[in-house]
Amino acid sequence: MTKERTLDFRIFKDLDIPEMSIAAGQLVLAEGSTGSAMYIIRNGSVAVRLNGITVEEIGEGGIFGEMAIIEQSTRSAEILALTDVTVVMLDEKKFLQLVAKVPHFSVMVMRTLARRIRRMNAKS
Repeated sequence: MTKERTLDFRIFKDLDIPEMSIAAGQLVLAEGSTGSAMYIIRNGSVAVRLNGITVEEIGEGGIFGEMAIIEQSTRSAEILALTDVTVVMLDEKKFLQLVAKVPHFSVMVMRTLARRIRRMNAKS
């Protein structure tokens, strides 16, 4: 399971960013669906699945859905809640506000993207 650098969730305090609870077993994002938000996992874990096959598990402090915000395109994978999950949801406006307030957050997102690209390149 992927565990990101410890994220201090207090960075979201002043931005009025909503949290969402997701039940274990629930499909969080569908592959091919329109994406307008990214998510940061506060508690729990999710599976990233391509064609029904789990390619990554993401736990507390991890992110998913970031490609749709950055690229403004459809979802490239489905996300399934493995446990009960609490996430912080960022739309593009909140993402930009957060990056302005906490510039290191954008570096965290870029590192996650780079790691995922390297992993997928290694598999091909």
